[in-house]
Amino acid sequence: MKWLTGKAKAPVDGLARVTSWMKVFFGDAHVTRPVDEAALVKALGGRPYSCIGQSHSYNGIQVIPGITAFHMGESRFDSLTYDPVTQTATCGPSVKVLTLKQALVKHGRRMLNSGNYMEQTVIGALSGGTHGYGPEGVIAQSVTALTFLDGHGQKITLKQGDPDFPYAALSFGTIGPILSVTLRTAPTQPYQSDAWVTRLSKKAALSKGAMAVTAAVVPYSDPADPLIMLHTLRPASEGKGARKTTAPLFSLAGLTEFLLRRLWAFDRLFPALRYRLQRAANRLDIRTHRRVITAPEDLDYLYDPEPLLKTQRAPDLLTGFFATTFTAYNLAFFVPLERTDEVVRFLMLESEKLRPLGFVLKSLISVRELPDASDLPFAGNFGGPAAAIDLFADVRDYAWLERLQRAVTSYFPGVRPHWGKSAIVDDFAAALGEEHINALRALHLRHYPPGTLTPNEAVRKLFDLGDPAPASAIAKATAPTEA
Repeated sequence: MKWLTGKAKAPVDGLARVTSWMKVFFGDAHVTRPVDEAALVKALGGRPYSCIGQSHSYNGIQVIPGITAFHMGESRFDSLTYDPVTQTATCGPSVKVLTLKQALVKHGRRMLNSGNYMEQTVIGALSGGTHGYGPEGVIAQSVTALTFLDGHGQKITLKQGDPDFPYAALSFGTIGPILSVTLRTAPTQPYQSDAWVTRLSKKAALSKGAMAVTAAVVPYSDPADPLIMLHTLRPASEGKGARKTTAPLFSLAGLTEFLLRRLWAFDRLFPALRYRLQRAANRLDIRTHRRVITAPEDLDYLYDPEPLLKTQRAPDLLTGFFATTFTAYNLAFFVPLERTDEVVRFLMLESEKLRPLGFVLKSLISVRELPDASDLPFAGNFGGPAAAIDLFADVRDYAWLERLQRAVTSYFPGVRPHWGKSAIVDDFAAALGEEHINALRALHLRHYPPGTLTPNEAVRKLFDLGDPAPASAIAKATAPTEA
């Protein structure tokens, strides 16, 4: 066993359980890990199939029971090259984000943006709409070309400028398997990373001139002016050095600050105190500031500006075992940037109304700003700047998050899905646009005849991609019964 020997048991192809990230959604699929392109093409002739990576979805978008699941994340398609002339990288479907970053930094280059989980495959992150924050926040915005196999095993290559390219570049399972992607890179550089504990009313002044802004809102603080943890990023400049302004640790304010920065860990340990801890922090009205100048070769300056990766530093129980990513159900969606503060206040007020029913949000409401527009029709910031709102709850309470999402989509126009973290429902159709829905549907049907690539049922319904998969609950429930 891995915990005893340090070695994981080699995976075996065959019928196996496929799950979402927090295992809320699951089903049995015929998992196979093709060893090369010829084996992959040959396998396409079997039963209907899907393509899965590291299963970093919370909404089960990779879970399609009863079909062949090509596990591209554990296959051997790990080619990775860098072209110094075009300054682009080309990688296969088994390459992880961390591997790409480690390769690029040797050339003095970096990804344009990234999420906070580097074990994702690059292609999975691109096709699923994964994002960071700041300029060109959605990772798929960096793609310049991609090659995929159609339902007959034929290679199709699309480049920027091709009419179909924007739909294939961010397709969340309707195009696949994708064999390679080419993406733009940027030069490495040091950044000035500032973190505050402050109030929402101070956010505009503190973030003025920043290239990237994210905030974590304390859900049960004052809705009129919530307590937030603000993080901004700027290119490092001459004369600016690290600094730290905090309350003494052995004071009430210092102790509360310590707890607040580890709120996600402590509400895991003591869930009954979740609400009271947040209310206490709100009353103490803490103010702190910390500045870090990141190293040019830092692989994770967006989310962890400390030197080295967390995995390369001494073990930290709080940032490992108790990290929110590994202990909570996460639901996320995009809202127009100019409505962000209103949406946050609305979520706080709605969450307070649900407390008598036993529901309490975990930790923080995360707000990552995407200040520019993408030309990819299914990106969260298509057509204009957006903010990605992330909500967290205990796994058993995930349905409450879906209720909150539906409330937001009901009252705020232009709300768009995060494809791996939203409840994929028809409510999003208006924001996605009938023209673009029809274009992606046509692209899928042109390349994948019935009985080949089978996306998730929620996606199939939203894009009208045919009857449900035979092994799905809806197909079984509505099948004719014998007299």
